[in-house]
Amino acid sequence: MSRRSRVLLAFLVISSLLLAAVIAGDWLPWLRGPAPETPEWYWPYQLRPLARWWLPTLSALLIWGVAAWWLKIEEPTRRQNISALTGLALTSLLLQLAVIYADRPDISAELVDRTLSNLASGFFEPAAEIEDLGAALSRYPQLMPEFISEHARTHPPGLISANWLTIQLFSRFPALAEPIARWVWPLRCTDLWLLNRPPAVAAALGIWSVLPLVAAALSCFPAYGTARQLLTGQAIRLATILAATLPALLLFAPKSVQLYAPLALLLFWIFQTGLNKRSLVWILAAGGLLSLLTFLSLGNASLLLLFGTYILAGNFLLSRRNKRENIAWAWLFKLLLVFAAGSFALWLVVWIAWGVNPWTIAHTGLQQHYQLVTNIRRYEWWIIWNLIDLILFAGWPLLLGFAGGVLAVLRSWRKQTWQAVDILALSLLMMVILLNLSGSARGEVGRLWLFFMPLLAFPSARFWLRALPGARSAVVIVALQLLMIVVLGLAWRPVRAVIVVAEPPAMLDVSPTDQLDLHFQDETFSLAGFNLAAKQLRPGDNLAVTLFWQAQTPARRPYTVFNHLLDNEGNLITQQDNWPVNGSWPPTCWRDYGVIVDSYALTLPQDIPAGQYKLITGMYDARTGARLPLVDGRDAVELQTIRVNVD
Repeated sequence: MSRRSRVLLAFLVISSLLLAAVIAGDWLPWLRGPAPETPEWYWPYQLRPLARWWLPTLSALLIWGVAAWWLKIEEPTRRQNISALTGLALTSLLLQLAVIYADRPDISAELVDRTLSNLASGFFEPAAEIEDLGAALSRYPQLMPEFISEHARTHPPGLISANWLTIQLFSRFPALAEPIARWVWPLRCTDLWLLNRPPAVAAALGIWSVLPLVAAALSCFPAYGTARQLLTGQAIRLATILAATLPALLLFAPKSVQLYAPLALLLFWIFQTGLNKRSLVWILAAGGLLSLLTFLSLGNASLLLLFGTYILAGNFLLSRRNKRENIAWAWLFKLLLVFAAGSFALWLVVWIAWGVNPWTIAHTGLQQHYQLVTNIRRYEWWIIWNLIDLILFAGWPLLLGFAGGVLAVLRSWRKQTWQAVDILALSLLMMVILLNLSGSARGEVGRLWLFFMPLLAFPSARFWLRALPGARSAVVIVALQLLMIVVLGLAWRPVRAVIVVAEPPAMLDVSPTDQLDLHFQDETFSLAGFNLAAKQLRPGDNLAVTLFWQAQTPARRPYTVFNHLLDNEGNLITQQDNWPVNGSWPPTCWRDYGVIVDSYALTLPQDIPAGQYKLITGMYDARTGARLPLVDGRDAVELQTIRVNVD
């Protein structure tokens, strides 16, 4: 390695370690955003407990191990490549889950909460509220401002339609929906919005809580296919690894933006294949995929700028190299026409089928975005912070390599030896500049610009392997990239669900004086006993009763406990009905936590006559009013006879 290469490697290592320390210690809070506690966006700082660092660290080491093994093979076989890609996918999925674990050890509950949250995601609840998708699509521009979620208000109908279709699919296969729903319901065990909906809704929520993570993990496969189109040798593997280890790709889980990265990589792969084969069929397919991406998010329409620049610049440079200005312009015209047709295909289908003008949807979404975001944030601040966010969430090693790749391309202008990856580097640079100057993104571009970030890996990988040749340097670069993911995941909070979370309440340390073992039909919980503070009371006294429940698995429904005091004719004298544990812990939350101690106090009327009364208890479904029967067929348990004295 030359002296110049050693200096560059030392700079990369030192700057990466310093940046990691700054983020972990929050030494420069302005890195997180321009103005905390204002309408301007900022990333909250919350260093996770040290006891939870082990899993993200171990996961990152596993990815690094797979990457190091792959990079050190001089000429890997097809089987070795498949093994490496599979290993990258599995370990990147593990790292996503590990970062969530550091934030909240109950990973499943956090995934579901983030997916359902209207602030973190915002597409599932509007989708579940739609009864007829066709009717909704026909008046979608009118519905957009009415959505409770800001994300849904600013987006086209793609993600809402995808969520709705998932619900409908599970509705057709109840045997499949039921077991998934029974996994999801306890995770939102106090959420009546979800508990009162069919199993298909909960099952679809479960699928969408893991689908983005899986899509992000699988990004390495289209990244590898694209890298083979643009690069050679070891650069293919390094580019694939860098594209699959973007902080933005692995930290924003489970968000819909994680779908955009693999789709964008697949899009470029198909498009480049079309260019190489001069096949309009492949170009049309690429346009169709772009149509899908824009139907999911209007921000993805920026890819039109990227591909337009890539096509025009490539054709211009090819003409200059061959000294004939018209060498490829006929092909260029056909290519642009076919690509544009494919890019509009899905929108055209929606326009014809449901009569909604695509421009009206786009205009409404942009208008909502202006009112909710652009209008309340300062343009000049985000000219700077957009780029800071890009550096951090694309990864400093990757961005530094991309910058070096761009400079190398500009220095070779007169040689006219540019390749496709060089044209891609300049196209990406132009798109970043125009997006930044446009002011359309003001805050959290670490998430908003994920749709093109993986493409930065290809010019970056080629630069690093030219400047720092050898597998050892590549392994160091990957390690530093993974360091950025771990540090950001442990110090900042990229995703905040902001949703009510059911936490197990503290139970009283008491035991039942009267033992029972009463089981209910179709449920796994039982009434294990009860306590009565007194069996003889006076008018106006409180009848204190404590019930002791035991459960093995969560109940199917959030049953309400009833405690009724009846006279000899069965007339209701007084009662207390609510969810167990002061209304905080319904049976849908119960698991094998031990005994659930459940206290009540029934106030006796002041005019209650003297005599004997019967105290009964049981459960009913508040949605239907139907009582839950015991296994012996009774719909209530008679606990005790109460004596009321008037004297």
